[in-house]
Amino acid sequence: MNKFPIELTFQVENLGSARSGDFTQKPLTVFCGPNNTGKTWAMYSLYHLYQWLRSTRQEFREEKASGDQSEPADLTLENFNKKVSGTLEDLFNAAPDSMKEAKFSLHPDTDWQALLASNQLPNIFLMPAERNGLHLFFRELSTRRTALLHHASREKIDISELLRDVIRSRYAFPIAHYIDWLNDLAEKQKSKSPEFHPFAEQLKKQLAGGAYSVDARTGSIEFKPYQPRRDGKKTTAMGLHMTSSTVKSLFGLWFYLKHQARKGDLLMIDEPELNIHPKNQRQIARLLARLVNAGLNITLSTHSDYIVRELNTLIMLGQEGAEGLRKKHGYEEDETLSTDQVAAYLFDKQAITPFEITPDDGIYATTFDDVIDRLNSVNNDVYYSLQEQKNV
Repeated sequence: MNKFPIELTFQVENLGSARSGDFTQKPLTVFCGPNNTGKTWAMYSLYHLYQWLRSTRQEFREEKASGDQSEPADLTLENFNKKVSGTLEDLFNAAPDSMKEAKFSLHPDTDWQALLASNQLPNIFLMPAERNGLHLFFRELSTRRTALLHHASREKIDISELLRDVIRSRYAFPIAHYIDWLNDLAEKQKSKSPEFHPFAEQLKKQLAGGAYSVDARTGSIEFKPYQPRRDGKKTTAMGLHMTSSTVKSLFGLWFYLKHQARKGDLLMIDEPELNIHPKNQRQIARLLARLVNAGLNITLSTHSDYIVRELNTLIMLGQEGAEGLRKKHGYEEDETLSTDQVAAYLFDKQAITPFEITPDDGIYATTFDDVIDRLNSVNNDVYYSLQEQKNV
């Protein structure tokens, strides 16, 4: 069973809409809740904290390598938490002092020394909700910056000031980093991920319905559907801009799994259900479960009842005695989950609250049930009321 290498608990204060709360990471961590409740804020802050943690661990190791065995005065958990919270404005590219009361920190009970000494700190890859547009326009963004600098060099312009303005991202760090990642696709595809390559193949066959390719020289992305065109004519490759929104949305995950993913890494996905039909949202949930069981840690934010309900099914099918049901409904054992592998949290009413998770029910996500019950109630009332009027 995959277990998160170091189980960490994070505390939140005045972060976006979330006034207070905490959450603990498991191999699969799920954020749910209405819009504008702080889910993406927490995910980006988690990404930010890990960046700080990697650099702090490197500093810690350099201190130890120098022969100084005493604990460095500034490498304490308290100072680390202050640095993370104090740089949240930079993370979100927000106005100065706009987040001076916001805090995102490791729980005070964290075994700080063990964390710094650990060799199991995961590499992080975050897929933002803006990925569809970024998959289309990342090259144009880079080209326009280069062209602007070229023309500016021929004019009487303060180049140093221009560089600061052009290079400084207008986006939150995770989005800016994703743009940088896209601009480096041609180089990154030289590496392979033998552990997760089969899952990339599953994604393109079962979900995308075709093959992606990245030009080794230009980095441009193309897609070739498997099905033939009308009248039996063969389908040719097309630019990503000509494909469906589903194909665009899945590209980043396919590339990451094929070329970069390693056991122990942390994959973060903001809204994995983007532009995906409910049938394939269920398939996404099953794929995520297989990735978790293969050793990848995943944190996701979702509004999809289909994804959460499918995860519930996978948890229920993980019980002893469920083998017959798995076979009956076409599930594989490596798609099932145990309650120990999953944590889920509700972001609502300015708080972060853990969902109850049991083998018999899965994630008790009432945030979706309430909406569905209300929808069914209104639908039934409208239907039967109109039928009664017709029969009068």
